[in-house]
Amino acid sequence: MWTCPNCGRIFGKAKQPHSCHRVSLKTHFKNKEKAKELFDFFVKSVNEKVGKVKAISIPCCIHLFGRYDFVAILPKRDGLEIRFSLNRHLKNQRITQSVPMSLKNIKNCLKISSASEIDKEFIGWIRESYHLKDD
Repeated sequence: MWTCPNCGRIFGKAKQPHSCHRVSLKTHFKNKEKAKELFDFFVKSVNEKVGKVKAISIPCCIHLFGRYDFVAILPKRDGLEIRFSLNRHLKNQRITQSVPMSLKNIKNCLKISSASEIDKEFIGWIRESYHLKDD
């Protein structure tokens, strides 16, 4: 693991290219009240049911960090787009995209438009992603 000395972000590889620029969380949620409510509920659920996380807000999205960056959140006017890595493709109707990032990591994406979608199944996938690098 490598921590950037300028911005404090944690990466799997030393000197990984990235932007150190950060933006406020408010920037992502301007005119997106529903997305902010879902984000708060999602982060609370992850903290309580998976493990403690820290939100890092960068220009493109919001990242959640446990021991490493494991979820990217893109606020939308009507909800959230959630991207998380697993070591497998998820074959589920909720998944909108499943893209290989490497031989071992698959980025799985889904959209959340209500708190009821942050359910046991979804939290299970997030837990799996949170612990992926423990293996």
